Amino acid sequence: MRRRPEDMGLQPDGRSSADDEKIGAAPRPGKSPHRPPADDVAWTRREALGTPAFWLIVVTFGVAHVGVSGLNLHVFSFVSDQVHPLTVAALVMSTIALMQFSTPLVWGLGAERLNIARLMMVKFLFQAVGISLALFGPGLAALYCGFFLYGIGMGGTQVLAEVIWANYFGRVSLGTIRGLGSLLTYIFSAGGPPFSGFLFDATRSYRLSFTIFIGLLLFSSVLSLFLRPPTKKVAPIFLRGRWR
Repeated sequence: MRRRPEDMGLQPDGRSSADDEKIGAAPRPGKSPHRPPADDVAWTRREALGTPAFWLIVVTFGVAHVGVSGLNLHVFSFVSDQVHPLTVAALVMSTIALMQFSTPLVWGLGAERLNIARLMMVKFLFQAVGISLALFGPGLAALYCGFFLYGIGMGGTQVLAEVIWANYFGRVSLGTIRGLGSLLTYIFSAGGPPFSGFLFDATRSYRLSFTIFIGLLLFSSVLSLFLRPPTKKVAPIFLRGRWR
């Protein structure tokens, strides 16, 4: 089965053989300076779990997913509870979906050229600002603009998650590391909807839960600033009379 670029005589991401010979050189214009050159380094599950980068990625996405999963389930009810017609609530949902499905290409292009951690911060800020505008802004215009921005941020979720796992841990171990990271992230995500529902039952309003979700997204945006690629520890070898 041919399943890798190398199986077809190609290099991943349009790389050439000449690029492989320049490992360690300064990155070329237009190329991401944060993609590790040795992307075929294998990581074991134990090695990945021992890196701060793994846990920081999990917590960064996990904390944000608590808010995102809770909000996504309750958006329709939130809008309809504001005495808006059901058609407005449906249009808000459509706006989120439209932006979520139309912007991944833009996020992907950005991930190829910009610092992936900073781009994640921007994504979380889009969502936080969007919810804030929808929650506290006056009138329908603020509601639509808020969820328009929120949908743009949602469009980057899957793309940036895939890119950062691949950039930080390489392709060889991507399935194992990404799968474990996703499992832990979704544990966070599972708590969002019941948490939001509990607060609504207690306060008869979505204002408190959505405000908390804004805080979680802002927290994730700050955590993004601390993301750094992990460094794989190489066991020393004894060569020519000395340890290297």
